[in-house]
Amino acid sequence: MDHERTPPGRGVLEGAFLLLEELARAGQAGPTGLSHATGLPKSTVHRLLEQLTALGAVERHAGGYRVGATVARLGRSWSAHRALERNAALPLRHLVSATRATVCVTVPHAGQMTVVTGIPAAAREFFPHLAGETLPPDSAADVIFAAAGPTAAPPPEGHSRAQWTRRVRRAREQGADVHAYEWDGERNCLAVPVHAPSGEVVAAVGVAVVDTRCLGITVEAARRAARMLSTNLGRTPRPGTPGRG
Repeated sequence: MDHERTPPGRGVLEGAFLLLEELARAGQAGPTGLSHATGLPKSTVHRLLEQLTALGAVERHAGGYRVGATVARLGRSWSAHRALERNAALPLRHLVSATRATVCVTVPHAGQMTVVTGIPAAAREFFPHLAGETLPPDSAADVIFAAAGPTAAPPPEGHSRAQWTRRVRRAREQGADVHAYEWDGERNCLAVPVHAPSGEVVAAVGVAVVDTRCLGITVEAARRAARMLSTNLGRTPRPGTPGRG
């Protein structure tokens, strides 16, 4: 029975968040599609959608459901990296203009590489771009941060230490990492580092590469965007610094 698959308390919350995450990824979906994507029984999906709709977290649209205004408002309140998000706006727009690709800025947050801000374009179906979304542990952004450290981090699942060490070393030498994913064919994502004035790597600019024939051009465009963002961060006063009169 459904109540056995989704018990009260944490189980209900997990189910609700599974639905919200899938709606954020898909943009819009119906109960059948949500059940298939999340693994939740369809009757459970119906019940959770009704509850989420009543709270304004989900809304009905064109015969399906999409994320509602309540979730959008709560998402905008995530301010841990507000300065980074603000300074990334123009560099990311330039990057999208140059590549026509989905782009984002990510940072380590709560043990995972997390999107601070992004712009969806040609690859929104497989590349996370919404603020708060997390990347898989072997993402190009993870490699960029591993390469910035004095020693290579332990390899994620599915990678041998030798493979991970080679990948981190290559990213350290080239200042970029490209990672291939299997999603309806091979897809590639790349990342380049963003530096604070001290030289510390504080974020990564990521790009979903749909056409690998343009990989070299895309890498260089990403580097330009990262340099622009690094420069913008250098011009941003630190908290508590008096403004210039």
